[in-house]
Amino acid sequence: MAQVRGYLAENLKLAYRHSRCDGVVLVWHQGEWGSLCNQEWTLVEASVVCRQLNCGRAVGAPKYVPLPGEVAQPWLHNVSCRGDETSFWECSLGEWTRSACPHQWVVVALCENGTFREIRLVKGRSPCAGLPEIRNVNGVDRLCGLHEEEATVFCRELGCGNAVEAPGRPEEAAEKYMVCKGTEPTIRNCRLNNRLRHRGCALQLDAEVVCAGHTEPRLAGGEHPCAGRLEVRRGLTWGTVCDADLDLPTAHVVCRELQCGSAVSMPGGAHFGQGSGPVWTETFHCVGNESLLFDCPRGSRRQEPCGHNQDAGLRCSEFRLSNGNSSCAGRVELQVQGVWAPICATHWGMEDATVLCHQLNCGNAVTTSQAGSFGGEGPIWPDAFHCVGTEPHLWSCPVSTLGAPACVPGNTATAVCSGLSHALRLRDGQSRCDGRVEISLDGVWSRVLDDGWDLQGASVVCRQLQCGGAQKAYDAPAPTPGAVQVGLSHVRCLGTETLLVQCNVSTSLLAPAGSSRDVGVVCSGSLRVRLAGGPGRCAGRVEVLHGGSWGTVCDDGWDLRDAHVVCRQLGCGQALGALGSAHFGAGTGPIWLDELGCEGEEPALWQCPSGGWGRHDCRHKEDAGVVCSGSVSLRLRGASHHCAGWLDVLYNGTWGAVCGNSMKEVSVSIICNQLGCGYQGWLENRPAQGTGSGISWLDNVKCRKLRNSTLWQCPSAPWHPYSCAHGEEVWITCAGTHHILGIVPHADPNTDQALVSPEEGWLRVRGGDDGCSGRVELWHAGTWGTVCDDAWDLADADVVCRQLGCGRAVSAPGEATFGPGLGPVWLDEVACRGREASLWDCPSMPWGQGDCSHKEDAGVHCSGETGTTVLPLPSGLPSAPPAPAEETLTLTFCIVFGTLLCILSLVLVRQWCHGHRACKGSGMTGNLPSEGFYEDIGDIPMGEQDLAPRWSGDLEDEYDDAIEEQEDEDEDLEDDHQEGLQTTGFSLDSTYI
Repeated sequence: MAQVRGYLAENLKLAYRHSRCDGVVLVWHQGEWGSLCNQEWTLVEASVVCRQLNCGRAVGAPKYVPLPGEVAQPWLHNVSCRGDETSFWECSLGEWTRSACPHQWVVVALCENGTFREIRLVKGRSPCAGLPEIRNVNGVDRLCGLHEEEATVFCRELGCGNAVEAPGRPEEAAEKYMVCKGTEPTIRNCRLNNRLRHRGCALQLDAEVVCAGHTEPRLAGGEHPCAGRLEVRRGLTWGTVCDADLDLPTAHVVCRELQCGSAVSMPGGAHFGQGSGPVWTETFHCVGNESLLFDCPRGSRRQEPCGHNQDAGLRCSEFRLSNGNSSCAGRVELQVQGVWAPICATHWGMEDATVLCHQLNCGNAVTTSQAGSFGGEGPIWPDAFHCVGTEPHLWSCPVSTLGAPACVPGNTATAVCSGLSHALRLRDGQSRCDGRVEISLDGVWSRVLDDGWDLQGASVVCRQLQCGGAQKAYDAPAPTPGAVQVGLSHVRCLGTETLLVQCNVSTSLLAPAGSSRDVGVVCSGSLRVRLAGGPGRCAGRVEVLHGGSWGTVCDDGWDLRDAHVVCRQLGCGQALGALGSAHFGAGTGPIWLDELGCEGEEPALWQCPSGGWGRHDCRHKEDAGVVCSGSVSLRLRGASHHCAGWLDVLYNGTWGAVCGNSMKEVSVSIICNQLGCGYQGWLENRPAQGTGSGISWLDNVKCRKLRNSTLWQCPSAPWHPYSCAHGEEVWITCAGTHHILGIVPHADPNTDQALVSPEEGWLRVRGGDDGCSGRVELWHAGTWGTVCDDAWDLADADVVCRQLGCGRAVSAPGEATFGPGLGPVWLDEVACRGREASLWDCPSMPWGQGDCSHKEDAGVHCSGETGTTVLPLPSGLPSAPPAPAEETLTLTFCIVFGTLLCILSLVLVRQWCHGHRACKGSGMTGNLPSEGFYEDIGDIPMGEQDLAPRWSGDLEDEYDDAIEEQEDEDEDLEDDHQEGLQTTGFSLDSTYI
């Protein structure tokens, strides 16, 4: 084969790219540029091209399938190089011809001085797992849907071994944009088909590549996410670590990687239970400053056997006590992205300190000391924790950070803990000051048993825990067998001791087996108030914990001054509404307080004048409720689905916008995740006209990368009704699942907790086996209620099933088949024709004016055939074809005749009402304000006469008393039944706070 002589460097170039050192290889011959046609093209040939063009070494030699007409016709066929040639023209050049190339592709050379920078796996838990990307000078190319061959080449190039998991599906093999044999030294040697590149990347559908070298830790079996058995994943396999192989520097690295702060302790001996899978023999030798366990040097394999009974455990905390005389006393600090800063003391109390002391394995809280007593300068986190004292971790408590004002310099939270030696804690109670007693002996929490436990012993426990006096000493239910060992088996106290171990105690089992019981206490400090049955922590039925039992408050005399005390006590701002008549559903248990007469400034509800504990003449249908200004929610508004729109926040009873200033990717991700719309989203520029009420609550939202974070934990500028300038309101589009409006997004089955704020007109089913059967519930006037089964039939059920997207109705059960609900019975005498778009389109009695109890709650069984779903039609459009003329005339006659009958009925009812005084409305309407109060609610004078409705004490009360005797038997049965019910609907630890 003849060699072509006399070719210059100018006769060779790389084309169709942004850099002269990348592109399709072209040669100049007979006055024209042409491409190369090669069956084989490797880094050897590409290196000669890059060297001749002064572009450094070759970093890629892909074959490229261009779009039609994208590149020149082939000139040179079957070039072959040795790699040591000084010029491309010294290679074996093959044949110069314009004949068609039998291959689809042309050859490309990518050189060191070109645009390529690196390949990487991103958004995974280590550099050997994640979404594959090629980073260039001009941006990033995401490689979607890699199959095993391509993923293996990618993993090997990263030094991560073979691919053990790849997202590509076999049925997509013929449509691959990138094709590798699996033996290429670099992903940039694989064949690229530009004709298939239009498929792009669907971010919410793409899946990660996992390489054999992937390593990540987790903690399992602990009392909170930052404590548990240390498990390490290598590739796809999870295994445990021997307790002898875990040292403190490695523990710190694991805690840091899990966003759990620093290591607190390393309990061994399978303290958190035995794991499964292999016990890894390769050890980690971390320095302690590594970001990931993956980055730590690996040691030689351990030779000594180690079983699962020696599994290592680890406790971490992103909180610490600093600047004290030990690690169990000092200033409370939070670590965010490696930086420690103190917490504000404004809302810090003994309940919060109790949780932190337990979390740090420091015993019980002794005092919160004086704010700032342990020094501290610089920024202070404004987080306000609202702990009960029973939570395992501070992040398990409700937190309100959003909208909090800046903390006064030096006003830092503090805590002094007892340390583990002889410390006490109370378990399985309702507060930090009631429950089963446990004692720490030799650093191990243990049970306390006695066969004659009394108030003298309980007094010592309450005193040691800073919980006031003892109210009750009782035999507590034992914990799960084997979960906690017995520490003390006999306790006799005088009642004057400072510590329980100062009593006459024994650690040996003196009493006959079975005669001793776990000891429990109720201390005076266990008094608590909460709001239950509402949309969140700051709205609901008022319940008080007294003597270890939850009970309610009667609405007799209930007004805004009483409600203000509750809201302030809960850290929920000011009261917007004082509601009665069991607006949030009837409670259970005792009615603790009645005829309250608060001035509005009292620190606790039980410090207000009242009739005394348990003294009342009320029933649970008169349970009092509260809506506080701190009752918050969020939504995206203005799109066709709830996963996109203007970001609104409900605060102070009013929806308002959020400004986009300072909002970053982490904030958008947290918001989308909180709404159940996936973990990704983006900001969009939208015209601001018509974006809402004109209220804009928040600016400078700056979320932090915390575990399980929500918007409520994000620092921001303080709440203000006019935070945004025109055009600053933020529109967010999330990448997650879209839901049909009017149907509640799926809730967590363990908590019955909705992912987003309910809106007027939402419908759900509860108590069934799936989302297509159950008790019918409607969201109206800020609360969930039920439907009465009077006249309930298949036509009504058909409308519900269609609205749920669950096909046709199979049956329409009544009589509370799925259990009785809570809250109001919203609809009665529903009379659907079966073709209505929603239940709201059907005739019925006015909202909340039926005569049913919850033992008559209606339900549905739907077919679940989603293909039969009919979406509601836009307003004004017909839902069925026009009726024939004869039917129209008949329908018109029926409407006119029916209207006349209705008018006649109203006249007769009015006359009957005047004669019997039976139609007078209740003075306690329980309605929320029609508009929110966004002015300064702190200016409401507490001493002035409240304008909220009160019981009048007139003939209406006499009439209620007269008919109450007739209802006693039925209500007693209903109340007895409701005593055994658990509250459904929104839980207190829901999306709201």
